[in-house]
Amino acid sequence: MALGVGQALLAGATIVALLATAQVADPAYEVRRELAPLDLVMSLIYAPLGALIVVRSRHAVGWAFLVAGWGYGVTAAGIAWSVIGVAHPPLPGLGWASPLLLTGWTTATLVSLLVVPFLLTPGPPRGWARRFAIAGGAVVVLATAVRVLIQVPQAPPHPLTGGGALSDLAYDVDGALIPIYFLLGLAVAVWIGHRLRTGDAEQRRGLAWLLMSLVTVAFAYMVFEIGVSIDGPWFPAGTALLTTAEVMLVGAVFVLIRRQPSWRVDLAISRTLVGVLLTTTLVAAYVVAVWALGMITPMGAESTGLVVVAVLALAVLPLRDWLQGQVERLVFGSGADPSALLERVAQALDSGDADSPQLAGLLDALRRALRLARVEVRLDDVPVAVSGRHEPDDAGRTLSLPLRPRGREIGTLSVVPPRGERLDPRTVRLLRQISGLVAVAAQLDDANRAVEEARARVVEVRHEERRLLRRELHDGLGPALSGTALALAAVPTTSSLNADDTVLLRRLAEELSRRADDVRQMARVLLPPVLDEGRLGAALDLLADRYSTSRFSVSVDAPHADRLDGIHQIVAYQVAAEAVRNAARHAGAWHCRIRLDLPADGGVRLEVGDDGRGIDATAVPGVGTASMRERAAELGGTVEVAGGDGRGTSVVMLLP
Repeated sequence: MALGVGQALLAGATIVALLATAQVADPAYEVRRELAPLDLVMSLIYAPLGALIVVRSRHAVGWAFLVAGWGYGVTAAGIAWSVIGVAHPPLPGLGWASPLLLTGWTTATLVSLLVVPFLLTPGPPRGWARRFAIAGGAVVVLATAVRVLIQVPQAPPHPLTGGGALSDLAYDVDGALIPIYFLLGLAVAVWIGHRLRTGDAEQRRGLAWLLMSLVTVAFAYMVFEIGVSIDGPWFPAGTALLTTAEVMLVGAVFVLIRRQPSWRVDLAISRTLVGVLLTTTLVAAYVVAVWALGMITPMGAESTGLVVVAVLALAVLPLRDWLQGQVERLVFGSGADPSALLERVAQALDSGDADSPQLAGLLDALRRALRLARVEVRLDDVPVAVSGRHEPDDAGRTLSLPLRPRGREIGTLSVVPPRGERLDPRTVRLLRQISGLVAVAAQLDDANRAVEEARARVVEVRHEERRLLRRELHDGLGPALSGTALALAAVPTTSSLNADDTVLLRRLAEELSRRADDVRQMARVLLPPVLDEGRLGAALDLLADRYSTSRFSVSVDAPHADRLDGIHQIVAYQVAAEAVRNAARHAGAWHCRIRLDLPADGGVRLEVGDDGRGIDATAVPGVGTASMRERAAELGGTVEVAGGDGRGTSVVMLLP
């Protein structure tokens, strides 16, 4: 913070010096006095922002911005000191003014272009980013050391080199460093391209600004150098473009490093960006338009200036509105535009499903759009949905808003800003406005959860009923029928019956034995024991074995069946068993295939198809089809039965 305040004091002293020497002639050597305001503006942007970043987050990019701010400030001070030296010769330290003037802006520009991009990560740079940041820093140090030794032509003698051999060597080394700048610039481009591909949407927005600012710097520097060489409109146009690019770089850093709206400088940053971009755009447009009209029309300079001013006056409001929208999206994200925020919320609600409930998606959308650390909904003091990580000191930073659909309080919406930061009024206002929608979503989510629990209970109750029925059939009714059949078989040997009665009793005993076997098989098919162990695949294999004969075969393709939970396994087995039973008894088929898939988007797909006679178009769905649909509906699923005459039958069940 001391460095930031010190730079502000240096800038203030420089402004006073420049105003006091406004009527003094320029030095005999080149200082580009007209660039002092640009350097002052850059120093007053970079140094305070760097100090703020260092104080708030200790991020390395803050120190880089402090270096850049001091570089621009030293350049402006060097210009002012050189001009004062003309008015008050001999001035102490005047020999240092031109080397520092030359060194300051070089250091600031190189730090901004070759070091800052590699530091724009949420934490300390690692891997190749760290290596390139160190390499860029080393090049900046070397360039600074070299430029501070160069003797500016016609300037006072250099205090160290005196303009001798050491100064000439520094000049040669300075020229040799240019290819290294180019190579590091390529590394910056590759690094930004990599992060554009792998970063999230918010990072890509900041990286796009960063890339645009770097491209603008490269183009503006070319225009600036042309302007330095030949003057004319190129020089002010290049200066305006350089200013725009530097401000855009500040905006990119603001998004990529800070990324939360609670330093309470959002409005200041937003207005500063809009003001600087609008001013530089208008200045550049005015210079270029006046020059172009002067070249292609016979109008005089005064008439041309009036025409351009009139056109720019008409364009200034639409241009400002467009810039304001772009900057607010950069600074505030979706929170800048309530309609954009509502669109993201609507997308989150529309994409909710069983695996990702609507409320969870809504909270995640709010956290990302408003750039919060954590969002939580509690109903009856029980957390039902959370987005973000819990931190030990959350309680002291939490804002809790009541959820009151239709005037009845059902819970709270709690939001937590990032550590060390506070919620700004814009975010609080948006949260209050959207809390009603969150309340409705919470109620809907709670109702959906209750419905799912009720469905699960229904399936579990039916499952338990089938267990009891299986036990009764297998252990009760089946043995009773078998015992009755044995007793009937023994009657002819213990009683005197005529031949007809004996034959009748024997047939009755055989029929009872067959029915006892049918009951036992029905018990096993109704709910095989392996299904209680969560082995749906084995249960389907047993189902296929029981129905496969020499004239009817059943195949199973269900490699991931055992991954389903118990309730889904039960419903899938029951529908498959009913479909196979119908195919074996009524379809006249030779083959039946059971296929169970788990689609990538979630849910279950079961298909049972046969090669039988199909379904008559006039046929009315029977009890079996109705029972399959009822079982699927218990879990919110559907069953479709399709097939025509001679084309077989296909039963498809979809479960969420």
